[in-house]
Amino acid sequence: MIDGTSGAHIDGTDLTRVRETPGARIVGLDLARFVAIVGMMATHVWFYADLDTGERVGFSALFDGRASALFAVLAGVGIILSTRTTLLTRSRMAARRMLVGRGAALIATGLTLGLLQPPMLVILVYYGVLFWFLALALTWPHRALIAAGVIIVFAVPVLASAVGLWSGIGNTTEADNPSWLDFADPLALLRGVLFTGIYPVSIWLAYGVVGMLIGRALVGARSRKELRSIAIRLGATGAGVWLLGLAAAAAVQNALSVADAAMIDVDAIGRPFAGSWLFLLGTGPHTGTSLDLLLTIGCAVTAIGVLVLFGTVLGARAQRILGPVIGAGRAPLTVYSAHVIFVACTVIFVTGKPYGALTAGDLGAISTTWWISSAEFYAANVVLALLIGTVVVLLSRRGPLEAFVTWVGRRAADIGPLAPSRTGSQVR
Repeated sequence: MIDGTSGAHIDGTDLTRVRETPGARIVGLDLARFVAIVGMMATHVWFYADLDTGERVGFSALFDGRASALFAVLAGVGIILSTRTTLLTRSRMAARRMLVGRGAALIATGLTLGLLQPPMLVILVYYGVLFWFLALALTWPHRALIAAGVIIVFAVPVLASAVGLWSGIGNTTEADNPSWLDFADPLALLRGVLFTGIYPVSIWLAYGVVGMLIGRALVGARSRKELRSIAIRLGATGAGVWLLGLAAAAAVQNALSVADAAMIDVDAIGRPFAGSWLFLLGTGPHTGTSLDLLLTIGCAVTAIGVLVLFGTVLGARAQRILGPVIGAGRAPLTVYSAHVIFVACTVIFVTGKPYGALTAGDLGAISTTWWISSAEFYAANVVLALLIGTVVVLLSRRGPLEAFVTWVGRRAADIGPLAPSRTGSQVR
């Protein structure tokens, strides 16, 4: 609904408020992006302490399923922050077109990285499609977003599991590392991205919706004090959801027999396994169950609240010291893509083949696999992230891929007719 009241609003959120944070940035969000990225790096290249026994590194296991969920929630936050000006000066449709363009740029980047056949599962294609769906919900009222989130958390995991069963692929995944070559089978690619891949967009929409709600709360902060208060409430809310998930998971475990509990403790495929309703009660990372979503959403919201709060107490000197960390958080797409390229090219250099082309015999003939899991290789990837962050801070510029995504988004926003400024409009 458009009316003539002063200020631009989305369901009561004043978009014209100006924060008193340095550089109009929320430093805590940059810190959260850095945590998400280095967490994903840990699960990619330092997950196993012993490959033969499958023993996991405790530090890395803490990030399993949580780092990527935090990354997705931050995507929803970024959607609100990146469209704020367009909603103020252009129109809702221009803002939606911007998100479609940004999503297309992310998809193109992900499809290109997929050609390297890296050992990790690249999230960017799923991430870009997520932007397309969230563009539709950009100006939904808070209550509609909350209702959509609840429906996704409790209903969509069942649907995704059923799609896998009905499609005949059973308990396997599709579109694990989608590339341009996967368009040879567009149905499998589409089904994998939406339902049967390791990051199914239908389920991961829950993270994006939560992120949009957080973003709306954050843009409503007029001052550092208000931002601090919002951060505390976010941390408390996230902790409450997390504890609720833990309590529900404990109740499920206590109610199940030892055999049933062991049955649902299986390797994840991004959605609940088909074959028994008990799989819908799983709590493991990337199982895509309602309990998994509650646990990871709670963890992500708590982390964002704590880090945004921490960012509000950082002085200028502390921010300079943390410059490489903050810079890496300002260029998450560039850092993430550089990490994928670095790891994929290292595997090619060491083995002579992309990881996706290695056979069991190839792997068995290799005497050392430090490039699959080792603290040293993880440290090298973190150093790479910090180097990129240092350059970003020194040049005071966006990362190159962030600039690319922004450019594509702006070009997409300009496709439609130019609308007059709506600084005096209200969007509901």
